[in-house]
Amino acid sequence: MAPFPASGAVCRGRKRENAIMEFKDRRQPPDSWIPWLDQWVADMRFRNLSERSIGYYWYKITDLARLTNKPPWQIVQADLKSYIVRPPSNAARRSTMNAVRNFFGWAKKAGLRADNPAEDLPAIKRETRHKVPAPETAVGQGLHDADRQTRLMVMLAAEAGLRRAEIAIVRREDVTEDLSGRSLIVHGKGAKDRIVPLTDELADAILASPKGWLFPHVSGKGPVCGDTVYRRIQHATGCSPHTLRHRFATAAYISSGGDIRAVQELLGHESLATTQAYVTVTPLNLRSVVNSVREYGEGMNVGQVVSTNGGTMPATE
Repeated sequence: MAPFPASGAVCRGRKRENAIMEFKDRRQPPDSWIPWLDQWVADMRFRNLSERSIGYYWYKITDLARLTNKPPWQIVQADLKSYIVRPPSNAARRSTMNAVRNFFGWAKKAGLRADNPAEDLPAIKRETRHKVPAPETAVGQGLHDADRQTRLMVMLAAEAGLRRAEIAIVRREDVTEDLSGRSLIVHGKGAKDRIVPLTDELADAILASPKGWLFPHVSGKGPVCGDTVYRRIQHATGCSPHTLRHRFATAAYISSGGDIRAVQELLGHESLATTQAYVTVTPLNLRSVVNSVREYGEGMNVGQVVSTNGGTMPATE
């Protein structure tokens, strides 16, 4: 493959009208990015990435292109650092980093750039703080937000356990009905759909929306992004969407009498261990356990305990 020219003149040329233009229903990047992004999307599909991942990566690089207002061959590491720190959460910054590394790594391998400005970016460490569910006061505050769409976002996170990226791409047509009630087809991670039953209130709220994306982008091109969902829920409740998902997991676990497998299915987790990390033991849970121990003891004779040989003996201190 021919080396990258010093002037950066490679691959500038294909006009918008001749481009494949992936994701035509969304805001498009500047003309100079379209040939690169089209080829990159084709490569990701060849590598069998999920359409959800491809769409998310495409959106992030398109957003980078629009914000920097530079062609792809002029992007430097400082541009990437400024862009990566924009998302509001550590997890979102890590996802943005993955998109940036994927794109510029591909561009170098494809011979479109001689260098990879994302190659030496410092790693973003995972947060190790213990996650706690959103408090009920915060959920209630979000459910009474003045904006109808924000209220709906809060309901989907707190009452159906959806991730923010899943909330962003909900369509009215995703509501289904069977003999037991109405449910939502959730388009989850790894191109895996799952069915989540809906309360009547949530189903009615979704079906009251116009057809198509539940949360369309202001440009009219596609849905909002997960970062927008994050900001709106955070502003309405003071909590992240993920803590609302933790709230759903904990409430579902307690209400089901400890059916962790059911909670796993509702959350769309492959690993049961992941689901267990979402379920939080609250002081109320602990008090209930202690009270049940007391009730168990009251079923025995007062002042006696069970001996090691199966008989009884007087209780001692």
